Amino acid sequence: MNRFRFLLPVLLVGFLTTAFRRDGTTAEEAPDEHRFRKIDLTGDLRDLVGLDIAPNGDVYLIGHGGELYLYRPKTRETRRIGKLDVQSSEAMLQAIGLDPNFSQNRHLYLYYAPKSRKQVNLLSRFTLRGDTLDRSTEKPMLEVPDTWACCHSGGSMTFDRHGNLYLTTGDNTNPFGTNYSPSDDRAGREMFDAQRSAGNTNDLRGKILRIHPEPDGSYTIPKGNLFAEAADGLTRPEIYIMGCRNPFQVTVDRDTDLVYWSEIGPDASDDDPRGPRGYDELNQARQAGNHGWPFFIGPNEPYARVDFDRDSVLFRYDPQNPVNLSANNTGRRDLPPATPAFLWYPYDVSPEWPDLGAGGRTLVAGPIYYFDPANPSPIKFPAWFDRKLFLGEWMRNWLKVVSFDDQKKLKTIESFMPSTTFRKPISMKFGPDGALYLLEFGALWGGNRDSRLVRIEYIPGNRPPIARLETGTDAGAAPLPTRFSARNSLDYDKGDRISYRWTVNGKPVGANTAELDYTFQKPGNYRVKVAVVDQAGARSEAATSISVGNAPPKVSIQLEQKGLLYGPAVSYQVKVEDAEDGPVRPEDVQVRLTYLPTRKTLSFSEKGEVLSPYHRGATWIEENDCKGCHALKEKSVGPSFQAIAERYRPRKADPNVVERLGDKIIRGGSGEWGQVNMSAHPQLSAEVANEMVRYIFSLTDQKSEKPLPQQGQFDTEPNGAGTYILTARYTDKGSRTARPLTRQSTVVLRSPVLTAQDFDGNYEVQRRDIITDVHKAGYVMVRKIDLTDISAVAFQLATEVNGSRIEVRLDSPTGEIIGELDVPVTGQRDNWAEQVLLLRPTTGEHDLYFVFRNRLYVLNLVNIKQVQFRKETPK
Repeated sequence: MNRFRFLLPVLLVGFLTTAFRRDGTTAEEAPDEHRFRKIDLTGDLRDLVGLDIAPNGDVYLIGHGGELYLYRPKTRETRRIGKLDVQSSEAMLQAIGLDPNFSQNRHLYLYYAPKSRKQVNLLSRFTLRGDTLDRSTEKPMLEVPDTWACCHSGGSMTFDRHGNLYLTTGDNTNPFGTNYSPSDDRAGREMFDAQRSAGNTNDLRGKILRIHPEPDGSYTIPKGNLFAEAADGLTRPEIYIMGCRNPFQVTVDRDTDLVYWSEIGPDASDDDPRGPRGYDELNQARQAGNHGWPFFIGPNEPYARVDFDRDSVLFRYDPQNPVNLSANNTGRRDLPPATPAFLWYPYDVSPEWPDLGAGGRTLVAGPIYYFDPANPSPIKFPAWFDRKLFLGEWMRNWLKVVSFDDQKKLKTIESFMPSTTFRKPISMKFGPDGALYLLEFGALWGGNRDSRLVRIEYIPGNRPPIARLETGTDAGAAPLPTRFSARNSLDYDKGDRISYRWTVNGKPVGANTAELDYTFQKPGNYRVKVAVVDQAGARSEAATSISVGNAPPKVSIQLEQKGLLYGPAVSYQVKVEDAEDGPVRPEDVQVRLTYLPTRKTLSFSEKGEVLSPYHRGATWIEENDCKGCHALKEKSVGPSFQAIAERYRPRKADPNVVERLGDKIIRGGSGEWGQVNMSAHPQLSAEVANEMVRYIFSLTDQKSEKPLPQQGQFDTEPNGAGTYILTARYTDKGSRTARPLTRQSTVVLRSPVLTAQDFDGNYEVQRRDIITDVHKAGYVMVRKIDLTDISAVAFQLATEVNGSRIEVRLDSPTGEIIGELDVPVTGQRDNWAEQVLLLRPTTGEHDLYFVFRNRLYVLNLVNIKQVQFRKETPK
């Protein structure tokens, strides 16, 4: 949910399906997604943030903590070759660049926060001795001020065809005084004023610097920099681009010298008198210039000059005549005209580029691909990608490729490898083999130990088929007849014929068919493999293991009462049958009763484990950007979900706390956890955001567990406050040739009483502490209610409206009606009365819909405090 984009931004990459243009037309067809494959090259490392590739294909990687690694493709070896002493800050080690003549001079450049210097980030040149970083060869070249506190360090570099080095630097400004332009120039508020850095012609922060490294470790200033010819003492000649907030990856088109970079924008989710909502940007520079921050953003939308003492707006800045009036400005007052962004998009869906989606945003610019027809590499990207720019989105996890027209204006944006999973790609380069080398940062914002280098390869010509193998069992007594199926195997090359070759423990069996019927005659452990082969001989394999000689035990739970809705006491019996073990001793059967203080529908994993009753909220958290800044139990850039649950647990009695926090997820905000902002998520519905909150709250639910005998009775809560889960498990003894097997059975006993928050869905109905604001044809629904022996539903309700009716329907709002209740007027809306609805006899589990009707259009038909299922007809 959070997107603390003042911190280290990130880089992604992309694959192609449907192209889109701003005029709505369709681009030419892109290469098939399945012609690309992603291969892990390294094991797990820690917080990888940057890479560069030598002409011989060696890949040099840096970790945020100061580590330098070498991956050698020829030997597939990864090893650490150096370590810098870095200051613990946002900066640490940020960027790496290999010298254009690296093969001859072994020079590389690193941009980092050295412990040995005070409050600066340092660009230094080092020389490798063999394959080791020799720290004694360091040549400090350029210092950039940095408070090492907060925020925005930028930090990437690249070279152009003339040997000029480009270095991005962040504005080093605290963004938490406002979600708009941080331009507070009052005394003592310098850290909240980006005018002193990004808007300052005499400061290296918030810039793209361009210098030319010289052989002795110094640098000269190339012609064409923004202030290269100035001599007024109010400018820095190293500045090529000014007006940047937090630029990260930068790339230069080797054909045109055009510079591309991504800007990580501010957190405002709505327009305001102080300025526009926040945007992330892709920028293109055709020459040196001012790109606006902190006075403009996106398509040159202006911010206001604000009197922070009075919190009043004075005037809007003019992009053609920007001025820096800050008391902290040490440079020129009058600035160059501002250049609008090349592409920009907000938290919400972009009107200009809707296919970029919505949600948290952290755009990063990637490399341009140059197709070389003379390159013999079989894995190089095809000519379709020639001169296209790769983009990535760390928070939204999409991957894109930008095409340009003849004037280098944006033509199309296409998606790249949408069905492939990436773990926060953060840096990428094309290697001399024409493949894309990509760093995956890991699951969290920082502290990841699962960073790794991957390679994305193109598969030309014939592609091998994909083998998939399914079987109905993995164990059983001998003889064991089993059917295996490879029917779901596939070949992405249309028209290819595939054949199947089966083996059992390496020996060919069966015919060339997609299915194999095979009987295992003797006990033992068997390996069944299918090779799927296309007509050109390309193949892939899938395998499974079968244990023969031990039949799985059968475990069942029998309840005295049907319906799976508990009463004051529940009688049960666990039965276990095992063909080999004979009579099973009661002490070998594990029976456990778990109580969860929730009445929500539960779900189970494939292994039969109980998942969170709010698993939908957990799923939506996984599918959005929440884990970019939150972990389950450990603090990341934001608080852990566990800590959030513990803080809000005393407030859970507040009937509106879920809706308030859900609204905060949608709108964004700050204050509960200090000054750090939580990004807006306008793409989420209130239902989704609220379910996320309920899942987080459930992390502090106090469940209880206790062992039970194989047969007996247990008491339940008289008020029906929670859910009981009865689990029985048995592991058999196995045999000399077959492993022991475990089987279990689970029964979930739900409360017969439901309140508003216990329902699983709703339409045109509000659910707070009660069901209210009920519209005509609105409904609430609850999943998987076993209706066996359920004869009635009792409502605690109140209404002032005549002519209302409640229908109980099966499995959909328009499903079969099994009961109807004409609701009498009770008087005032808080005058509660019990009304009983009789149900037609029904068996088995169903989703139940309570649909509300009235012949008139009324905004609030009825209020409902409680719904109770009953197993006998009331007298």
